[in-house]
Amino acid sequence: MKVTLLSFVSIIILTVRTTAQPLCTAPSTGFTPINDLKTGTFNGWIGGLYLNGSNFMPSAHKIAGMNIAGNQVFPRNASGNQDIINGKIVWLSIGMSNTTAETQQFIPLANAYSNKNPKLVFVDGAVGGMTASIISTVSNPNYSAYWNTVISRLTNAGVSASQVQIIWYKEANVANSTPIMNYYDSLVIQTKRIMNIIKQRFPNARLCYMASRISARYASSALNPEPYSYYTGWAIKRVIEDQINGDTKLKYSGADANSPWISWGIYMWSDGITPQFTNPNVFWSCTTDFQNDGTHPSLPAGAKKVADLLLTFYKNDTLSCPWFFNNPPSLCSSAAGINDKTMPEDPVTIFPNPANNIFHIKTTLPEYTFTLFNSQGQVISQNQNIKEMDVTELSAGLYYFTIKSRTGQLHSNKLIILK
Repeated sequence: MKVTLLSFVSIIILTVRTTAQPLCTAPSTGFTPINDLKTGTFNGWIGGLYLNGSNFMPSAHKIAGMNIAGNQVFPRNASGNQDIINGKIVWLSIGMSNTTAETQQFIPLANAYSNKNPKLVFVDGAVGGMTASIISTVSNPNYSAYWNTVISRLTNAGVSASQVQIIWYKEANVANSTPIMNYYDSLVIQTKRIMNIIKQRFPNARLCYMASRISARYASSALNPEPYSYYTGWAIKRVIEDQINGDTKLKYSGADANSPWISWGIYMWSDGITPQFTNPNVFWSCTTDFQNDGTHPSLPAGAKKVADLLLTFYKNDTLSCPWFFNNPPSLCSSAAGINDKTMPEDPVTIFPNPANNIFHIKTTLPEYTFTLFNSQGQVISQNQNIKEMDVTELSAGLYYFTIKSRTGQLHSNKLIILK
């Protein structure tokens, strides 16, 4: 019987899970979470999730992300064209075993969230054993198997590759005593390559939220113990910083874009049971949060812990305002102007956006029909050549509009109404 690399890795993982026990007496790693480190250093690297020891995204990168979220993430049909009435926004996870376990806890949690955008569809694209080295390397025997599985899952969910617009990425590699800097360097290179592959396979993938590994302080196998888990977070930090600093391998705008825009989603590493100072909700109990190998999150407790952290992140992230919520909450008021700047090819501007009473329409089109839809795709109003609209009587929430010119040009965007 032919044994593929994937099945071989799965056999190893299964054996470890059933025979090992987490090392609950393991001492502290002595490492400081990257977000707690701030301007302190590790291995010569400055801490903080972003540049210069800061845990806050640089303003230029955030503005770019907000404009992408506001102007390029839309309900799309299977061909990728904007379809406000019947289209979907697909959120897709990419990664390995931890990622799929956590995604499978996240999806029902997110779908049960009462304020979720009804156009949003969540799909688990992560597969056990599919490490960064596998899914980034075309010559690997399981490369095609992984990406074909992703497409199959999208199909089963009733959506297409062209509807994928939001990515949650969490990856690592099998350690097997690899020199730690080789592990780090390889993961940086492979993650950049995966961003390119994502853009090729999902051309409308706009935003990619990245996550770190959870703690491996109690690991009882060579799969991905410390310090590999800790260094995985540093590799992700490096990739994000490289994009911010203009790395051409991670170009997210223009006709030659080869990557989605990327940022931290959630940084989840802690020194085992010791909580992060920055986020005290991030800590990992040996007895409740891990499977027997001390590496994979327990089911459902450990994986659900990640799912809770991820949902909390999206509920409090201003970049989520244009695509995640049905009724944007008060936090979205801090994202005012998110849609004020349309893409260069779109001669339509709506302002202010978010709005709470009157919004204005600026366009170069001489004659047009303006149609406003609610988040379900139902027509709220339709008017000819209007320059402003009073929305005082409308409920707070996420709306869409189209402007169709007399010659048939169609422009569409989102409108957030706050109260």
